[in-house]
Amino acid sequence: MSSQNNEEPICSICNILIHDLKYAICDSCKRPNHYKCAVLSTTEQRCLELKVSRRVKFYCDDCEKGLQVLPQVLSTLSALKLEINSLRDAFSKQIQDVTKQAAPLPVNQSNQLEEMIEEYTDRQRRKKNLIFIDINESDSCDVEVRRKTDLDQVIQVLNSITNEQPIINSTHRLGKKLENKTRPLKVIFQNPDIALSILKRKHLYNGTVRIFSDKTPKQRDYLNQLKLELDRLNSIEGSHEKTIKYINGTPKIIDLHPQKTQTKN
Repeated sequence: MSSQNNEEPICSICNILIHDLKYAICDSCKRPNHYKCAVLSTTEQRCLELKVSRRVKFYCDDCEKGLQVLPQVLSTLSALKLEINSLRDAFSKQIQDVTKQAAPLPVNQSNQLEEMIEEYTDRQRRKKNLIFIDINESDSCDVEVRRKTDLDQVIQVLNSITNEQPIINSTHRLGKKLENKTRPLKVIFQNPDIALSILKRKHLYNGTVRIFSDKTPKQRDYLNQLKLELDRLNSIEGSHEKTIKYINGTPKIIDLHPQKTQTKN
């Protein structure tokens, strides 16, 4: 085959210009490959050079591998579709049964349910956010300059935590700007997994910046109450044998040395 375009094509295998060498175009991705690079036999070459009624198809290595796994992918998608439809039907039936049997909720219970749904939705939305404390704030009047300064500092902190480059959607300063006070910086990542990974590895950072999850007002209130209770318990025992630890995403008061506490009892 020869090139009909003004620009000479490049072999997708060796990345060298085709020039006058013979080549084949992949019937899937349309990328050219030298006959030699594609390791085509003389018979295969002749079949591919037929101008009319060419029945032989040529696929490059990448497309050939893709075609091999395609049936498995289609089978998996089909199974997932059936499972999703089954779950949807079962869920719809449960909703219908509950609707038929349940009496109307009192106003106060209805309000509580709405608050629970709103709280859950807010927590899910905040999962991909992290709050950075003590990130220096630029005094520039240019919004873009301030954002770039914030982003550069965040990236510098993240580079000491992970070798990867987490995708950041945006950054926002929280609260009203006050003189001689640095506002917290909310960093919104592409997905919750990125934020969770950084939280798990933040102990690797030795600088002055502090990193926290983005909590809802109710979560912050609960954590503050827990801290007060922790102080009360430790003051009663006259030591610091208890601390707050997150278990399955929920802060709880635990014993620092559970075995030692059991021995005392």
